[in-house]
Amino acid sequence: MNRTMQISAVAGAGLVTSILTAAGNTLIHWFTGFNLFSLSFFVIVPAGALLCGFAAAYGYYFAAKFFHIRPNKVLLFQMIVIAAITQFLIYWLEYQTLVVEGIHVADFMPFGQYMDISLTTQHLKFGRGAHIDGGAVGEGGYWLAALDFLGFLVGGGFVYFTLLQEPTCEPCNKYLKPLVKKKDSFGDQESFAEYYDNEFAHPIGSAEFARHVGTEYSAGKAEKGTINMETRVLECPDCGSQAVSETIQVFNGRDWKEIGELRRFVEMPKGTDVRRAYSGLE
Repeated sequence: MNRTMQISAVAGAGLVTSILTAAGNTLIHWFTGFNLFSLSFFVIVPAGALLCGFAAAYGYYFAAKFFHIRPNKVLLFQMIVIAAITQFLIYWLEYQTLVVEGIHVADFMPFGQYMDISLTTQHLKFGRGAHIDGGAVGEGGYWLAALDFLGFLVGGGFVYFTLLQEPTCEPCNKYLKPLVKKKDSFGDQESFAEYYDNEFAHPIGSAEFARHVGTEYSAGKAEKGTINMETRVLECPDCGSQAVSETIQVFNGRDWKEIGELRRFVEMPKGTDVRRAYSGLE
C-alpha cells in the first residue's frame, strides 16, 4: 500500500470512529434521554463534546500507529473537516430520531428550521442538580454550538498530540514498538538515585549492566515519598534499533505525580539487544 493510500486509510479510520461516536451518542440519547454531546459544565465548558471528540479521534490513533503515519498538517486538516462532519451528523441523527407526541419531527419540519429552533430555544440551567433555569439562550445558542465544536476539536487534538509524543525511529520514520515493560518502586530517593544514576554506568550489553537493570525493585505498599519507575524497551520494526524509555512518578501521600525532568529516552548502540537484560533473563 503506497503512502497516499495509507494516509487515506488513516482518514477513513477516523471517519469510521467519528460515525460510531455520533451513532453512540444518538443511541444513548434515544434510550436514556441524556445527550452526552451537549453536556457542559459552568455553561462554557463543553465536557460532552470533549469526550466525543476524544472517542471519535481514536480511529486516527490506531490507524496512524498501524501504518506509521506521523502527525502532519494533512492529518490535522482531515481531523478538523471530519470533526465538522461529525458534529453535523450528531445534529442530523437527533433530528431524524426525534419524535414529539408520536410524530417524527423530520416529517413536518425541515432540518434548517429544526436546528434554528433547537439552538435558540435551549435553556441554560445552573446550581446543584441544574435546578435553576436561566431561560432560553436565543442567538447565543449558535455560540454554544461553536463552543461544542471547539471542544470536539480539543478532544481530538489530545489524540493528535499524543501521536506527536510517540517515540519514533527518525531514519526509518517508524513508530517504535514496545518489547519489554518493567516496573520498579523505591521507598526513598537514595535507593532510587542509586539505580537511576548508575543505570548506564556499565557498558550496555555487559554482564554488570544486565545485573543492574534486571533486578526488580519493590518498595511494597505506597507511602509518601515512594517512587515508581516504568521502563520500556522499544524497537524499530524496520532496522531493529532499540531504545529505553523511562517515566518517573512520586507519591505525595494522596496522588502520583510524574516528574517530567527525570523522564528520559536513551538510544541503545546499534546492534545491541537489551530486552533479555531488562526482563531479568541474563
